[in-house]
Amino acid sequence: MLFFLIRHCELLKKARQSKAFLSDCFVMTLLAMTIALSPALAQDNATTDVINELKAAEKFEQEQKEFLKANEQTITSVEDTSYRFAPDTCDFEITFPEEPYTSRRCPEGTGKCYQLKGYTMVYDMRTTIDVSVTCVPSNPQSYERYTEPVMRAALKGMAPRAQIDSFDINFVDLETHRHASLNGQGGNGSQAKIYSAQLWSGQNSLMTVEAKLVGQSHPQADAVFSEILKSLHEKKAN
Repeated sequence: MLFFLIRHCELLKKARQSKAFLSDCFVMTLLAMTIALSPALAQDNATTDVINELKAAEKFEQEQKEFLKANEQTITSVEDTSYRFAPDTCDFEITFPEEPYTSRRCPEGTGKCYQLKGYTMVYDMRTTIDVSVTCVPSNPQSYERYTEPVMRAALKGMAPRAQIDSFDINFVDLETHRHASLNGQGGNGSQAKIYSAQLWSGQNSLMTVEAKLVGQSHPQADAVFSEILKSLHEKKAN
């Protein structure tokens, strides 16, 4: 199209030597060139936009990788504050979210003292976890005396002191140890209570656990309370 317009102007130039006419031919020629080049320019602009978007995406991805690499050490080096209570003389173990406090108990008339581990945490000033654990030495003769009726009776005797309204007791007799647990609840509203007492009897030790969750329902407190109780188990043989 451009070629024919130029040729047409040359022919007309010979026929008519008008300056105005020559100016018109020049304008027409320039317009034709613009029309002919417009699709190519539009295509070039579109291609440039796509390339710029790809470069921006690559830059963003690289920045993400650099960020993750820079923070990898921080993410993976979060301190584990959990505390595993598993004395050498104890057949069992329990894990707390952090190190519990330690106290010494010497019941009257027994002539013996033992170490008690306690963990207390308050959530949002409305919900409290309170867990206490002892593990005292035992022997095969004492183990034989800790039968199902004896362990059930011992747990039942703990219920009045815990001030719970209802409870149930479960007992498991395994090859290496015996385990009895009392689970109950009481109170209401801000004084609602979930209570668990457990006895773990082995050939060499007796572990006693009391756990209380007092106050309004709290997702984090509920989860921590559950995790502590689930961590109770017999030690694995080395």
